[in-house]
Amino acid sequence: MLEKLRLYRDDSITLANFPDKVGEAYRWRGQTLLDQPLQYQTLSGPEISARQGLEFACRVSRVLTEKIGVRRGDAVGVYTNNNVDLLLILMGVFRSGAIAVPLNYMLRRREIRYILEDCGARTLVTDPDLYRMNLGSREALPTIANWVMAGPAGDVPPGLGFHVLDALMAEAPAFCEPASLRPEEPVAIFYTSGTTGFPKGAVMCSRGLLAPQKRAVLLLPAGPKDFGVFALPLAHIMGFCTVILGLLAGVSGYFIPHFDAEKVMAALQKFRATAFAGVPTMYAMMIHSGIEKYDLSSVKLWASAADAMPEEYVKVLRKVGAFARLGPLRLPAVIVEVYGMVELSGSCCMKIAFPGLRYPPRCVGFPVAPTRVRIVDETGSEMARGKEGELAVKGPGVTLGYWNKEEETRACFTPDGWFRTGDMARKDRLGRIHFVDRKKDVIKSGGYSVFSREVEAELLTNPKIAEAAVIGVPHPTKKEVPVAIVTLAPGAQATEAELLEWARQNLARYRAPRDVKIIPASEMPYGMTLKILKRKLRDRYLDEYTKKFEEKRTL
Repeated sequence: MLEKLRLYRDDSITLANFPDKVGEAYRWRGQTLLDQPLQYQTLSGPEISARQGLEFACRVSRVLTEKIGVRRGDAVGVYTNNNVDLLLILMGVFRSGAIAVPLNYMLRRREIRYILEDCGARTLVTDPDLYRMNLGSREALPTIANWVMAGPAGDVPPGLGFHVLDALMAEAPAFCEPASLRPEEPVAIFYTSGTTGFPKGAVMCSRGLLAPQKRAVLLLPAGPKDFGVFALPLAHIMGFCTVILGLLAGVSGYFIPHFDAEKVMAALQKFRATAFAGVPTMYAMMIHSGIEKYDLSSVKLWASAADAMPEEYVKVLRKVGAFARLGPLRLPAVIVEVYGMVELSGSCCMKIAFPGLRYPPRCVGFPVAPTRVRIVDETGSEMARGKEGELAVKGPGVTLGYWNKEEETRACFTPDGWFRTGDMARKDRLGRIHFVDRKKDVIKSGGYSVFSREVEAELLTNPKIAEAAVIGVPHPTKKEVPVAIVTLAPGAQATEAELLEWARQNLARYRAPRDVKIIPASEMPYGMTLKILKRKLRDRYLDEYTKKFEEKRTL
């Protein structure tokens, strides 16, 4: 706990000197075990110590500044596969004083080009696999002048003028001083998922990315004696901040580049891990893959973010884990849920459900100080407690704004500087925040407001349904009506008519989906944190349902 307090009180920490500060606080004891070993000349094998991580970041920083010519404040794109070297490369960018632009490995050429041109990056760090798969030639990204190829030198395509990171790092010293950054100076641009169109670049500073995690780590029952399993995407704000939080707590862990339910559960069992962080879809996959077959009693802390955690999952996780044992008595595992988004440095509100402590459905907990929240109306004025409105946030974690988008930045802030999240919520008399729905996902049907998240939660109580996404589609008389796109639980048998009738019997008439479509799990569109991309479902089925409901009216 003393190490956590020391780091919390240290206002000189920036992302440039972060590895030094954390390493010194915990006397360089941290280690990371790798599911996929690294193969660099300067760092190889299935395990990385805290000291080795610092040396790798220093070498990356030296290469960027001394070999590539990257200067302070330059944007540097990082588009590599999701192994731990991605984090170390980002740390090297921060150390150099440049602005890191992490790119989701799932992005394709058109999206990558848009982001890199939008942020003005002239340097890109990528790897041979993603280059061959999604880029194919240097002409794919004409604004990139400096191509830096990560991974083993032998895998780099020859004769194309790439800077080979592996070879250059082998020549670089193992230490360099970090850039002297101001805490409020931009260090990263995290692009939104683009669920409503082209992504926007949220500009983040060291204070913004570190302050919420430094406070949250004081609240969590995790420390140097704990061991976690990590399987989140590092280029996403949730994955990045989860790692930062874990490092601030001194937690060691096992790194899995790509989530696989059975691999994660096997690792939790093998290493007697005490903590895991995921999203509800990951937990759904673990539960449906037979979570009871594994001994996960060592797990005392389950953490979730990015979406609401169904109560059914919470019950299972409490049962299979254990916060503590007192003789024959077992205290159920602690469930931590975080509400946040890219623009809020990943976290804003938190609820920690210790054994015996329960929260109302849809409650996302309390704001993580010094973050403040309030509920506002369309004009930005604060609403009375208990009233539903838009959630607005103020605090150090809030983005500095959207890169090159002054108009969009102004539109997302109230006149007195509160960031408008686009989420509908309410605050109760205890100050707890209750999430209602994304503003854009509220379906206006026949004069009623149908909150898609509430309908999805109801549908998931049907044991035959594994995943559910409720979207609004045009209707000739009601403006919009809800439609449910679902996948079935493994081994379950059901028809669309059967599920539609079940919904009519269990939901209020105005909230019940007007149609249910069953699709294979492989056709459900997910983002990099396995969050369902409803925009893609709307685009996919809009014409079909518009025509279908129009035909019903004419019959």
